[in-house]
Amino acid sequence: MKNFPLGGATGLPGSLSVWKIAVPVAIVVLLLNSVFVISPSDEAGTRWLGGTPMTAAPLTTGMHFKVPFFEDVDRIQTSRSVYTLNALDVYTNDNQKVTIDVSIIYQIPSAAVMNLLYHVGRAGNFDIDATILPVVRDRALAAFAQYNTLTISDQRSQITAQMRKDVSEALRRLFNVETIDVQLTGIHYSPVFDQSIEEAVRAKNLAVQAENTVAQKKFEGQQKTVTASAEAQAAVERANGEAQAIVLQADAQAKAIASVGNALKTNPDYVHFYGMQRWNGILPQVVGAGSIPMIDLHSGEAK
Repeated sequence: MKNFPLGGATGLPGSLSVWKIAVPVAIVVLLLNSVFVISPSDEAGTRWLGGTPMTAAPLTTGMHFKVPFFEDVDRIQTSRSVYTLNALDVYTNDNQKVTIDVSIIYQIPSAAVMNLLYHVGRAGNFDIDATILPVVRDRALAAFAQYNTLTISDQRSQITAQMRKDVSEALRRLFNVETIDVQLTGIHYSPVFDQSIEEAVRAKNLAVQAENTVAQKKFEGQQKTVTASAEAQAAVERANGEAQAIVLQADAQAKAIASVGNALKTNPDYVHFYGMQRWNGILPQVVGAGSIPMIDLHSGEAK
């Protein structure tokens, strides 16, 4: 009888060593696929084989367990998020196109997590932005349609407040999403409208300049009128003064002559006195026929 070597006996230790490695690895893989962690900024739900939701309420921050390889985890951000919508075309009530940039700060409450994960769009956190976009576009169009293009800059705060109110109400009603703030971060007009505004501003500046020139000329004319009136008044007053001076002088002379005449009438010797006051002591160079006139210093008679 032949003795055959026991091949299994020689290979058994190797098989045992493989199992010693494979079993711990499998346990680690199962554990890793059985445990998942939710961060403080997220909440989550699970689905069985990617289909039926397994959680009735959202899973919050912490470590959780699932059936490995059979349950999928869907996370959604519940902390405040910022959604920016750039280059959105809207139209004003005078049919002018305006391009705007809108920024929305929103937050998903726990009550809305399951609905957004499994009842809006695709399952999971895939269509949140696409869900918000149509609402924001519609409310922005509605807000700008109430205003004229020329008044947008002046009424920007009113437009922003209207958009904030409309977007907040719509997102709360449709998806139970809480809107923190809505900001109108940019308003861009069409090149044609910008050109028309520049031309209008230029024309207005020219009109203001012309008005200022007219006002300046008018002021200068008024100043000249006032100056001429003052000069004329001064001339009148000066003429009145000169006339009054002449009248006073003539009146004084008349009174002087009258006084002299009265003196001559009442006192004949006044002639001798008057002649003595007026004579400069020089004999006349030319005399007529007859004697040389003399003044008697004693008798006061003129000879």
